Amino acid sequence: MIAEKAGVNKALIYYYFKDKNDIVKSLFDTAIEKLHKRISLDGKIGPYENFQDKIRGVLDFLDDKKKILSVMLMESLKGDDQNNYFFQCAESVIRHSTNACLESGKDNGSSAQEMQRYLVHEFFTGFIPIIAFSVFQDKWTDYFHCNPDQLKEYFIDEFVATHLAGQGPPGANP
Repeated sequence: MIAEKAGVNKALIYYYFKDKNDIVKSLFDTAIEKLHKRISLDGKIGPYENFQDKIRGVLDFLDDKKKILSVMLMESLKGDDQNNYFFQCAESVIRHSTNACLESGKDNGSSAQEMQRYLVHEFFTGFIPIIAFSVFQDKWTDYFHCNPDQLKEYFIDEFVATHLAGQGPPGANP
């Protein structure tokens, strides 16, 4: 299918890639590279008006990456822990957010246990909901016959209410 879509023969595809897994790895590497570029630009774009605007920007960035996110999510469930690109992607995002907290002085000598708790919080209440929304939003709007823009606003409101209601950065006082 890739060769057909690209308008080339299969031999050319396999000249550049060993097998299907090599193609998938290349797609994931590209997605993670784009994510790293976005994360490094994020601080240079300027401050967002509020947290809702930041989440809206993240969702807009992920909007054209739904298919690769779906594949990354499904591949992460297959059990290849060595090359789990979904977790690598999550780790990049969470480390960036953790480093931002550390740089802003919000970390007051947190313990390894507090740090682990923070990673759990960020992964399960931050990263996963955003990825799930990005992957499922079109199917949701079709199934429930709702306005996609309104759905996004509802999600952002609920995300802020639930994610920010949880544990803050390690060492922060609730």
